[in-house]
Order: sequence, then C-alpha cells, then structure tokens
Amino acid sequence: MKIAIATENGFVSGHFGKCEQFTVFETEDKLIKGKALLDTSTHGHALLPSFLLSNGIEAVIAGGMGEGAKQNLDSLGIRIVSGARGNVDEVVKQFLDGTLRVNEEGCHSGGQHGGHRCNCHGH
Repeated sequence: MKIAIATENGFVSGHFGKCEQFTVFETEDKLIKGKALLDTSTHGHALLPSFLLSNGIEAVIAGGMGEGAKQNLDSLGIRIVSGARGNVDEVVKQFLDGTLRVNEEGCHSGGQHGGHRCNCHGH
C-alpha cells in the first residue's frame, strides 16, 4: 500500500489542499518498505486527488481536509484519514498498527476546530 501524508517540516500538514509536499510511504504487510517526498507545489489543490492516484497512492493522511477534497478522493477509491497530527514517521507507524488517533472534525473553515488550530486558515 502507498500512503501519502500531507507534510510540512516533517509533521502532518494542517491542510491537505495547501501542503506543498506529501511524504509517501510504501508499505507491505504493515511494514515500511520505502519513503519518498512527493512535490505538489506545481499542482492546484483541485488536481491533487488525480495527481495522487496517478502516483499509485491508496491512502491519504492529513491534519484537515475540506469536504470537496474528501469527496474527490473517495470517488477515486483513495482511503482518507483526516484530523491526524504529529511527526509523519510516527503517524504512519500508528496508522499501520491501528493506533492512530484523529480529530474527527477535520477541516471546514477558518482553522479553528474544537480548541485547536489546524493551520488551514480557510479555503
């Protein structure tokens, strides 16, 4: 499975559509087989789901994600995990072993969610 984590300085980015890179983990049988950075700075956020699919991504993890992005990813069969926080290496390990805790609210607008900031600063 190829997992893409929206990344900012080694941590899960607060907003799927605004991140400039994804850390891509290639996994097999819950083990990490490879890790690479995927630059998205030349793609508009509306094109990200198709771009990720074309790179073989099967799951996306982000700190926050708008409903449009969720719908687009879902329609392409890409698994979505929104509301994650922390170091990308730790987050992918937690995802693989089933212990990843997320804020289910995700990102809707303004960057304020239940007392924390997702750093999305609106859409």
